[in-house]
Amino acid sequence: MENKEVLIQVKNLKKYFKVGRNSMLKAVDDVSFNIYKGETLGLVGESGCGKTTCGKTVMGLYEATGGEVVYDGVDIHSFNHREKKEFTKKAQIIFQDPYSSLNPRMTVGAIIGEGIDIHDLYKGKEREEKIFELLETVGLNREHASRFPHEFSGGQRQRIGIARALA
Repeated sequence: MENKEVLIQVKNLKKYFKVGRNSMLKAVDDVSFNIYKGETLGLVGESGCGKTTCGKTVMGLYEATGGEVVYDGVDIHSFNHREKKEFTKKAQIIFQDPYSSLNPRMTVGAIIGEGIDIHDLYKGKEREEKIFELLETVGLNREHASRFPHEFSGGQRQRIGIARALA
């Protein structure tokens, strides 16, 4: 078996939420896994089991209650603002429910362009062309950029989510 490079190592990850005065909800409790270079990780499980919370904590969107998320030898929860922004350029989540993760008041072009704008990747005509290219990459047409999420099927909305992650 070949020796693969570990991109992200999650060690004993915990994310607890305080509910009420004296109670904690253990949304993620002692989860460990590796993501290897060139591979994709999919989290599966029943509704409410902590998949989204785990993903958001791995991405640094939630502060971990315990454990580590190691990327390039450093725990991402110790990143400063600039380091976190660089990390999020390289790592993205594609959510299970594409409809609830897409802003219904934004066009598809604006949704995909949001990541491009946040990371200051392209401007003007080059930005527009990149959005069209991403739409075509996921099997949609450039004309879809001016539409809203409710105008698409579930599968098409998932493709929009993928294009947004690729942006």
